[in-house]
Amino acid sequence: MARTRSRNGQLKSLIEASGVTHDALARQVNRIGAEAGQNLTYDRSSVAHWLGGARPRGAVPSYIAEALSRCFHRAVALADLGFGEDPLPVGTADTVEDVAEIGRAHVDRRQFTRSAAYSLAALSLPHWAEIDERGRLAATSAGSRIGDSDVQAVTDMSDAFSLADDRYGGGHARAAVHAYIAADVTAFLRADASEPVRRRMYAAAADLIYLAGFMAWDDEDHVLAQRCYLTAAKLATRADDPLTYCHALRGLSIQALHLGHHHSALTLAETAYDAGRSRSQPRTRAFLLGQIAAAAASDGDRHLALSQLTETERQLERALSGPTAFGSYHRAALDFQRGQVLTSLGDLRGADRAYTACLRHRPKEERRSRAMTLAPLAEAQLRQGHLDQACTTWQSFLDDAELVRSARVRKAAQRAGELLRPHHSHPAAGAAIRRARDYVTTT
Repeated sequence: MARTRSRNGQLKSLIEASGVTHDALARQVNRIGAEAGQNLTYDRSSVAHWLGGARPRGAVPSYIAEALSRCFHRAVALADLGFGEDPLPVGTADTVEDVAEIGRAHVDRRQFTRSAAYSLAALSLPHWAEIDERGRLAATSAGSRIGDSDVQAVTDMSDAFSLADDRYGGGHARAAVHAYIAADVTAFLRADASEPVRRRMYAAAADLIYLAGFMAWDDEDHVLAQRCYLTAAKLATRADDPLTYCHALRGLSIQALHLGHHHSALTLAETAYDAGRSRSQPRTRAFLLGQIAAAAASDGDRHLALSQLTETERQLERALSGPTAFGSYHRAALDFQRGQVLTSLGDLRGADRAYTACLRHRPKEERRSRAMTLAPLAEAQLRQGHLDQACTTWQSFLDDAELVRSARVRKAAQRAGELLRPHHSHPAAGAAIRRARDYVTTT
């Protein structure tokens, strides 16, 4: 005789209390799955199965918990869903163990994502002034001891990986970055050191973990990207380094904006600016203000977006030195964010000019950034009715795209084909569609 499943009363109570319909919950779960790289197609019948006692596969329970958390605007724990299994732990309280887990994550992604979801609740980070016990260090191991040369080695490796990311995309050297974190960086963080050296090592590790997060974001690996950014922020607090902390928060803001969480992106951008304002130079202030402008425009705050964009330009003009190796901000970056702002505000002609200016100033080595500027430029041209010009721009985009490995670039190529499909009979559009399709199927 077949065993009858017990109905899930805990999940039923949560859904009823949230006021969300079964259709809406299923759509939200699908969206959260997409943020984690999963193509889910749940509908209200799926919710009925869960209420009937079925346990969804893989990481889906964590997606359901995150969906309900967004409805309640508070955290809902996996254990509260009534699926009858203890959730796997996600992360640890020890910062060094967090780093070690990130190092292993690229190799063992299935284990890493089994109970993980991109979490809006995790974005509620404090202002720098509210952080207590900055510089509190984890226990160290006896035996090995590190010095300034080890800190410099991590910094040099970060610079090398950053250059590879600019030229070849976030998908190119991710395994190497995570292997270096798993072996060398984790060992350095566990080794003995003087307090000044240890703080510098925490700061250097934070920079590298930030870069690993950026590469994961560029490769649309959003669960891991968020974990990296949050760990970089934690490392920065241990190093008593507010500037690295604000870089990590800005990264979280860019990711939230990319995923459509506009208000969260704005809050993070403003918190990042507050963290770095008192100790930063004009170039860094421009770096942070530009993200506030982009997030504000997407969140519908036209006045804030334009005022912050003006201040971004003013701060960049005050900058006297060239771009730094980490967190650089130059004229091309400002023009790109101007394009973002004007696109969000509906000024397509202005966005067209801004993206074109960005390409003039963008260093040739930044291939991925060139590609991700050409894509929105082509869209702006198409939306203005300039089909031939847009097709030419998309061909230039594909010239750069073929030299990088990036899931963001691949998605931009897919979008190009979708936008041009209504014009498939036009020779230039047909050629661009075929080339974009070939690129997507071979990468």
